[in-house]
Amino acid sequence: MKNNSSADREIKQYSQLARWLCLYEAVNIISDKAEKMGHKGDCLKPIPINKYINERYHSVLKDVEYEFSNNLHTRHH
Repeated sequence: MKNNSSADREIKQYSQLARWLCLYEAVNIISDKAEKMGHKGDCLKPIPINKYINERYHSVLKDVEYEFSNNLHTRHH
């Protein structure tokens, strides 16, 4: 069984990764939409991106946790 500090670090790492993935996803979605609409200027706005991250974070975090737990289980078998 993992000690609490190890588990806390793991959760924190998953949390940080999930937030970065949300940011990456948001920037790519905005970029794709801007390109399709023919916009050449900067379409990245911090407040809408932050709202997007806050909405997607919990779902992405669950995906990250799932992927890491599955990879750990498949590596040990």
